[in-house]
Formats: sequence, C-alpha cells, structure tokens
Amino acid sequence: MFSCIFEFMNLLRFIILLILFTPIHSLIAQPNPVGQWQSYFTYTSSTSTACVGNKVFFGQAHLLEYDTEEKSFTTYSKVNGLSDINIQLLCYDPSSQFMIIVYSNSNIDLFKDNVFYNIPDIKNLNVIGSKQIHNIYFRNKLIYISSDLGIIVLDPIRKEIKETYKLELSGSPASVNALDSKGGLFYALTNKGIFTADQSNPNLQNFTNWTLINPKNALDIVNLQDSLYIMDSTSVYKISNTSLDLMYAGKSKCKRLKKGVSNFYLCESSASERQLRVFDVLGNLVDSVRNINPSDVVEKSADELWIADIWEGSIRIVDRSIKDVIRPNGINLNSVYNLSYADGDMFVSAGNISAWNVSLTPASISRLKPNGDWIWYTRDNGTAGLEDKIDILDVAYDKRTGGMYAASFADGLWEWKPDNTSTTYKNTPYIVPYGGSNRLADVEFDNDYNLWMTNYGSDNQLVVKLKDGTWQKFSLPSNATERTATQIVIDDANQKWVLAPRGLGVYVYNDNNSISNKNDDKVKLLTKGAGSGNLPTSDPNCIEKDKTGKIWIGSSSGIGIFNCPESIFTTEGCDAELKIVKYDADAGLLFQGENIKSIATDGANNKWIGSENGVWLISDDAEKILQRFTTDNSPLPSNSIRKILVHPISGEVFIATEQGLVSFRGDATEGAASNDDILVFPNPVPSNFEGTIAIKGLVTNADVRITDVSGQLVFRTKAQGGQAVWNGKNYTGFRPRSGVYYVFVTNEDGSETKTTKFIYNE
Repeated sequence: MFSCIFEFMNLLRFIILLILFTPIHSLIAQPNPVGQWQSYFTYTSSTSTACVGNKVFFGQAHLLEYDTEEKSFTTYSKVNGLSDINIQLLCYDPSSQFMIIVYSNSNIDLFKDNVFYNIPDIKNLNVIGSKQIHNIYFRNKLIYISSDLGIIVLDPIRKEIKETYKLELSGSPASVNALDSKGGLFYALTNKGIFTADQSNPNLQNFTNWTLINPKNALDIVNLQDSLYIMDSTSVYKISNTSLDLMYAGKSKCKRLKKGVSNFYLCESSASERQLRVFDVLGNLVDSVRNINPSDVVEKSADELWIADIWEGSIRIVDRSIKDVIRPNGINLNSVYNLSYADGDMFVSAGNISAWNVSLTPASISRLKPNGDWIWYTRDNGTAGLEDKIDILDVAYDKRTGGMYAASFADGLWEWKPDNTSTTYKNTPYIVPYGGSNRLADVEFDNDYNLWMTNYGSDNQLVVKLKDGTWQKFSLPSNATERTATQIVIDDANQKWVLAPRGLGVYVYNDNNSISNKNDDKVKLLTKGAGSGNLPTSDPNCIEKDKTGKIWIGSSSGIGIFNCPESIFTTEGCDAELKIVKYDADAGLLFQGENIKSIATDGANNKWIGSENGVWLISDDAEKILQRFTTDNSPLPSNSIRKILVHPISGEVFIATEQGLVSFRGDATEGAASNDDILVFPNPVPSNFEGTIAIKGLVTNADVRITDVSGQLVFRTKAQGGQAVWNGKNYTGFRPRSGVYYVFVTNEDGSETKTTKFIYNE
C-alpha cells in the first residue's frame, strides 16, 4: 500500500513539474468571451450628427463615436448600451451635458459620461395615430421634443416627462415639426402654421395660450444671433414679426437647418442635386459644399464641419472644400439575405426577394476575414462584372482559385477571379430566364468541385458546372404553374436535396455519381403525408445537414428530420420524423406553428433555429431548449431571422435579421484533429470577470479537467465539439483562489492528450 502511495506521489510531482514548464498562452488576439454578443452594422450611411467636446457622434442603425484627438472609433449598439436600433436624431445640450438619441420608433436614450438612460415613454404610449419625433430644442436644462403628439417636455436630470403642450387649430390637432425661441417667445412650427407663446406662461398646456401668426407649414428653425430662420421643403425664410422674407429658393429638397457660431447651414438632397448651403447671420447665401449627400451637419469650429452623409456615412469638411470620409471598416450593407462560409472567411450576400420576385437590390458581397476586416465586392468599388447586377442571394468560394461564384436572382451566375476579371453566365442553354430574369437562387460545390445551382422557374431547375468547365442541366418534376427550386444541400451519399417552396416540397436528386450519364439518375419529390416524405408542410424554407448526416427541413409550420437520407431511393424509403417534444406543460410537434427560416448546426451537433419570433438553441436530440433569444432579452435587432451560420472554428453564431447582422459567441466549436493548439480565454482571467471561461482547439468531445497547483480537481467537463466552458466556480459554487491553474485534456481512447495552464484572479 505504501509503495502505491509513493508511486502516486512521484507521478503527481512529475505532472506538476511538467505543467510548470508549460507556457501560458499569449493575450494577443484572444477571442471574445463565450456568451458575448457583437454587432456588424454598416457605416456607409448616417442620419444625424452631434459634437461633444473632441468627440463627434453619428446616428446610423447604431451609434458611432469618433475621437478627433485620439483618431479612434467607438461603436455602440444594443450589445453595449443602446436600447434600440435605427437612430433618427442626435442632439447635444452643453448646459445639461446630455446627448439625446431619438430612434425611428420614438424610443429615446439619454447619454452622459458614457452611460445610457432609456426613456421609452413616448414609444410605449398607447395612442391612435403617429408618435413620430421631428426635432429637439434645449432650454434651461430641459429638452423640448417636437412630435406629432405636440411638444413634449423632458427633464433629463430626473429622467421623466414633465408636461406636454398640444396645439390645435379649429379643433384639429397640430403636428409640431420644430421649436425655437426669441425675445421671450416660443416659436412652434406645425403642419397648421407657425404658433407663438410666452415662455413664462405657466399654462402652456392650454392651446389657447398659443397664437397662430402665419399659416406656413415649415419644417425646421434656427435662431442665429437673435434672428429666426425657418425652412420648408424647398426654401429658407427669415421671420420678421408675423411675416416671412424669402432668403433662398432651392432646387432640391431641404432636409435640415443647423446653426453654428456665425453661420447657419442647410442640408439639401434630391435625385438631381445634393449639397450643403452656408448662410451668414443676415441670411445671405455665402458658400456651398458639394460632392456630398448631407442629412445633418455639425460645426466643430469655424473651418471644420462634420457631415452625416446618406451615401458615405461620416465626412469631415475642412475650409468648406477639403473632404475626408472617416469611418471604420465594416459590412457594406445592413441588408443581409444569406451567409456562407469557406476557408476561414464568411461571405454575406445582401440580395433580397419578396415572394420570390426580383427586388432590385444592388449587387453587394461583404467578406469577413478571420482578423475581423471586411472586404467589399460591389458595383461602386470597381468589382468587375457587378456594375449591372442585382439581388445576389448566395456565394460559393472556390478554394482552388481563390475566386467566387455568386447566384443572382436576376442576372444568372457571376464568376469572379482574384485578378478582378469576371464572367457572367445567363441566357445560355443551361441558365435560362423566367419572367425576364435569370433567377439563380443558390450555388453549392460538391466534394469534387462541381458547382451546383438552382435555376428558379426554369424547365431545368437544377444545373451543374462541372470542374472541367462543361455543363449539365436536370429537370425536376413540377406542375404547370410552379417550377420552384431554391436552396441546395448535398448529403453524405452525394444526393442533392433541393427546396421547392410555394407548395411543392423537397426534391432529392441522385445522379449515381455519373453526372454526364442521365440514364441512371433518380429523382424524388418529397411532400406531406406518410410514405410521401412526411414533411410538416409542402412549403419548405430552409434545409440543414447535421454532423451525423441527418437532414433537417424547416418549413412554414415546424421541422421535419430525415434520419435515413441515404435510404430515400430504397424500397423502404425514408420519411421525415415529425418529432414530438415537450418544452413546456404541453407536448407537440417540433416547432409546430413556427415559420422556420433557418437551421444551423454547431460543433456539438446542437441546432440553432431561427424564425419570425427570434432564435432558439436546442440540443442534439431536440429534446431540450438550451438558449432562447429575442429582442427583449438580447441585442437582436429584430425577431425576424433570415439566416443563421455557425463559424466552425470560433463557434461564433452569426444571426442575420431583417434589420442587420449580429453574432453570439457559442459554447461549441468544431473538433480539432489534435489537441496541439489549445487556447484558454480570457487568460489571465480578470478578477471582476463574470462571464464564461472557454478552452478551445480540442479534439471532439474531449475530457477536460482543471486542477490547482496541488493537483486538486477544481472542475471537470466534456467538450462541446472542440470547446469546453467553465463558469469560473468550483464544485462548491465559489470562485477558487487566485493563482495558476492547469488544464488536462484527453480524447476518449487516450491517444490525444495535452496539458496547458492559465492564470485565474479571484
């Protein structure tokens, strides 16, 4: 017995000596912690801007901050403070030092000292009619909100609405467009005309205390050195008592007035002319800034203007002539239709369709590199062949050449090569038009680098460009009115599964591994009903092959699972399993009644499900809901999900919604071939860290043990695919002491073992 103890102690000393000399991984380029969200919005269009000291802010789908001294960017979204998306208006009050953020749905955030305060009162009002907010005016540390509900007075210090002034004319309520003051009077611009009222009147809530002075329907107002200037949709006027003096008649739509120290500015934008007009204190037009498309402007100094630009995002103008576009690297468009992955990169297709009709969305592909950089392929940045393309729905990356193929739902197949040359395939014997458009919906390489694509509406809905450059086409059974074919998945038996929405079902095509010989091919249409495929509905939306080769079909009402796809053409056949689950008090079919838009599989074979009601993560066997995300409990910009893609290496779950792209760092990754590249993150673990600690780069389903320096076991778990997670607490539920901790990893048969260590701060 004593000899056994002696041998064990020697072994323990050996292990400790071994791991003491195991290097701790560098902090460089560590991934975001598990459970953390990230947003991916475009910076190419801005709606509003405000200046706070040396920082300039831009309202977009989210909030962009640029530090003019540090020359650095900070972005804010629902991930890190904002309460909503789609910013309509930014305004800053130097006296209270609050910046107000107004969203398009009338939600409001206040921002001060890097802290956000949500004021949802107007958004949540249960009233009939519009609640739109048009403008902001500051006075005596109060915020006066011009809206379709009237003038709403907000106290930013108390974070509450103080009172509301409702104006009306002849019994008809007025929408207030803007407010300013002069000589002790408020001037309110409404759709019924211009009203004034004594600022000191304690009963401004009584509309009879407001006087109509002019019937003009004006939209914006500024007070520059005690002169009032207003704007309607085409012109600028000066208010003289109760009359208006025309100062400028524009040729394009007037969008906003902004004042500086000695000048005021007019943003103009239309299809024909776009510019910023500069006026002096007397209302004379003194200058124009062109080659921009302004929606808002802020004067940082006499010779430095910042423009919120509709086309280019954030622009700096020096001396009214020198233009710099200053924005961070990001995705090209917030419109995301599809996501695809190849060779470490993610490709974002920004096409769009409505009821499988052309939508005329300009061609755009955004490519996310592993280092976080975005590359754009668009008609505007000189990408060959995209000048006249629209509605890109899918991208396939060619690892052999570094090129790409893209499916356009109007212009056929676009092939791009790294030397920026391209070829378009449309109106050919193989890609033929339907309804005047060459409608390709999906492209997919098989293992032999044959490129498969669906030609929606064609008599030959399935087309392949073979690796030798030759083509073949295949006809799928259809009816007289519908020849639909959309998403393709290739199963482990090399069979092509093709979705056929609009009431047809799912095609399975088997070319018998001899594409050029059609005589031995088989095709089957799967529909509803036992023996016919047993789909939940004949209106499929999405398809996914999981880690075990099973085929999951998401439909307009639930999910069907094909557990035996290789048997589709056998005598026994293979029907979808309509799984009965019990997620709450009642049992029912898997996601019955949910319009399933996307299914994605993570490294542990769990399924991410996207619908019109947000996102679910369910277990491998579909018996448990592991996560549930909506706009109410997460940074999702919308509950309407278009596509979900799980990055196999990082485990990052990319979620494309109708309002933009976000990601969630999931628990699971693809298993590695060996344990040679283990990474613990974060490392060191900060003392205030409350998130999840991850160990990635593991072989599939590895056994993971964490010990202290004495060899005492602190935590043990099994990897989810290639990643294990730890909540930072020991088996008693407490954080262990600060120090160095060791990770022992082994696979099921013990042939792959590895040791690493990390620093843990209590």
